[in-house]
Amino acid sequence: MDDAELWEAYAWPERCLRVNFVTTIDGHVQGPDGLSGSISSPEDRRVFNMLRAGCDAILVGAGTARIEKYKTPAIKPQWADLRANPDPPTLVMVSASGNVPDIEGSVVVDGTDLASLKDEYPRILCEGGPHLFTALLEQQLIDQLALSTHGVLGGTGALITDGVTTGATPIHTHHDADGLYTLWGLA
Repeated sequence: MDDAELWEAYAWPERCLRVNFVTTIDGHVQGPDGLSGSISSPEDRRVFNMLRAGCDAILVGAGTARIEKYKTPAIKPQWADLRANPDPPTLVMVSASGNVPDIEGSVVVDGTDLASLKDEYPRILCEGGPHLFTALLEQQLIDQLALSTHGVLGGTGALITDGVTTGATPIHTHHDADGLYTLWGLA
């Protein structure tokens, strides 16, 4: 699947809160080192970067931003021509305490009114973590789930998926030797 086909397969609706996760076959969201990158594959990173190129905002919990060492978002050159907006997405960090990494251009919200973010940013990509994912599920704010399943066992952390499978409909699936890459619509 070339870049244009991938972009089309994961086309962003006009308004959408999409969550993106990579997991191991047995459901872990972090490798033995506590990072998601160690369970990722080249195709997962390609999907990850393509999803970022299509969004207006990247939503992430402060803990995930600290652990994963987030920086100001940038768009990879291969996706820049497909992006409608020349500006990179805004990084929105969720923290009840306000204890967040100092990242230039980022916005901090306390998580009490996550629904209002959908009014400010039409296309939101949530990159975790599991606690934020659960909060979004409980508030019924998630429209789509992009889930990469890397063909490895073991790791740490679990993706809390109660409620995800109810009403989930497949939108896209592709695979390679390293894993399965899916996009689901959530009712």
